Amino acid sequence: MKTNKFIYLALFMSLFLFLFPIHSMADEENLGYSVSAILNGKQIDPEKSYFYIQTTPGEEQELAVTVKSTMEEPVKIKVYVEDAFTGNKGTVEYTTDKKLLDSTLKDPMSSIVTVETPSVTVENFGATEAKFKLTPPSENYAGVKMGTLVFELDNGEEEGGVGTKFAYRIGIVTSETGEDYDTSQTLNLLDAKSTLLRGKKMILATLQNPEPKVLSKLAITAELKNKENETVMKKEQVENYALAPNSSFDFEMDWGTADIRAGTYVLTLAAKNSYNDWKFEKEFIITGEQAKSMNEQSGFKIITPTWIKVVTIGCLIFMLGITGLLLIRRKKMALEWERRRKRKKRKKKKEGK
Repeated sequence: MKTNKFIYLALFMSLFLFLFPIHSMADEENLGYSVSAILNGKQIDPEKSYFYIQTTPGEEQELAVTVKSTMEEPVKIKVYVEDAFTGNKGTVEYTTDKKLLDSTLKDPMSSIVTVETPSVTVENFGATEAKFKLTPPSENYAGVKMGTLVFELDNGEEEGGVGTKFAYRIGIVTSETGEDYDTSQTLNLLDAKSTLLRGKKMILATLQNPEPKVLSKLAITAELKNKENETVMKKEQVENYALAPNSSFDFEMDWGTADIRAGTYVLTLAAKNSYNDWKFEKEFIITGEQAKSMNEQSGFKIITPTWIKVVTIGCLIFMLGITGLLLIRRKKMALEWERRRKRKKRKKKKEGK
């Protein structure tokens, strides 16, 4: 029970950090700089250390972040904007990859925030300001728009190079009303399918939050059945999932190392939080060609080495041989005892005469 409480607490703290990525502590990471938001008069909640901005249609705002040096040497920093999306483990994450954004997301944060200082340099414990221009849509929008401002250490590597990226992030949420933004009450099941993912055989259920608010504290139970014989093939349960506003993600069910078989499958999925509960059912087909391809290409297989097969066959032959010899010996002994018994019987008869 204590372990479960610890897990729930850790998940809650992780969700909080993803939703509200406050300025990072430079002293802990020792990157040579720190960042902090300069809150303006449009800040909805001054107690929050990230941007939570009230907007008016078409009305521009200037935003600024203090970037402070924590060392004598100069540090160059790249500045850019990321949009909120839902990661495959049910967490609110951020990206510059537009392919990860859902079709219901209109005017993402990266389209309404312009970085006016895409590169800044600080040194010798000095400070400067990174500037941004926020231009909300000309028409009213419901709910919120969510993203993050990224301050990445520029180590001079060329784009596409392999290396570790270090960055601080400051969350940015915009709203016209300032209402709670973690109260989404809509969940859709868009698709169910089988695929190879990270070398594993997976069943994916595409879940969507079409509302411009976070869908939070979501518990999900998914069950996969073979339609023909009603056999439960897989079952997955998770808790404390969160979906970013206007986002979708693939809920994963790991098939495991066993071969996938062709057939018709039914995915049953139930989800609930404090606002609502949902029940979905989706049927899909795995063709023989798909099953064969996935089984052959999967990086996770149970492969028995040849020497184990040889040893196993040898052991079986040896055991069968021993068993056969024991049976033959037992039969001979039985025949010998029977002959002795008959000889004794005949001998007694002769002595009786």
